[in-house]
Amino acid sequence: SFSCSYRFAKEYSTSPGRGYGNGVIQVLKKLSSFQLSDVYQPARDQFNGRGSFGNGGAMRTAPFALTFPDRADVKRFARLGAMLTHSCSLGYNGAILQALAVHFSLQGALDLPLQFINNLIAEMEEVEDNKETRNDARILKEAEKPFCERLHRVRDLMNRSKVSIEEVISELGNGIAALHSVPTAIFCVLHCLQPLEGLPESYGGLERTIAYSLALGGDTDTIACMAGAIAGAHYGIEAFPQSWIRCCEGAEDADVNAERLHKLYHQFPQGGRSEKVKQQWYREENQSGAKTGVK
Repeated sequence: SFSCSYRFAKEYSTSPGRGYGNGVIQVLKKLSSFQLSDVYQPARDQFNGRGSFGNGGAMRTAPFALTFPDRADVKRFARLGAMLTHSCSLGYNGAILQALAVHFSLQGALDLPLQFINNLIAEMEEVEDNKETRNDARILKEAEKPFCERLHRVRDLMNRSKVSIEEVISELGNGIAALHSVPTAIFCVLHCLQPLEGLPESYGGLERTIAYSLALGGDTDTIACMAGAIAGAHYGIEAFPQSWIRCCEGAEDADVNAERLHKLYHQFPQGGRSEKVKQQWYREENQSGAKTGVK
């Protein structure tokens, strides 16, 4: 955690002018300190101790699904990764949901859309079955299991013959809260599995997903990012137009990191965690962190 948090903060310091919110800026500055004894404390201190329920943790959670084939690992590390900046359950549970969506998509689950959404609902029933979630939901005046309730709305929208953009925004939201954007991203993917009226016929599923995400307005970059991660896991790299890749900042770095994640994914056995392999990975990560001065 120390290694991850320090490198996260260091990455921010190399390019700070990217429109981060003031709250997360303060967290990242604190995470860069060598004297920090608990890397999760800065996030817990936000918003008078309530923590953030924004979607930043969910936006960056896809690599956990691309690293670990075991579902329990995906949920565990998605939660821990998000809690570096988002300590409210409505923040880190959104990250878990996003990671699970990528996880299931990677396994081909979007071939059966209804089963895909039902699997997500079943997983989140378990994830949200705790005191922290109920307390946060009550304080924020949301349903007892907020993400489950939103996923039921997603399923209802899927069953309609026609859905307007206004209805999607009204039912699911398009804002910066994880609750108002992660289920929206999931719906975008599901809604765009088939050709849509108003989008070019030449568009494939991934292109439709990104275009539709942008058409919703609101927090477009984050929603499109999350929807693109889920869709990308389903369609694969071949679905990305070369013109998009050429104008995408960091595409070469992403390609290198994708190769590393693919290699890691196949080191971990699916459905049965290998502690030996995992401990070796932890040691390598810690050694990498030590080279940057992390203890």
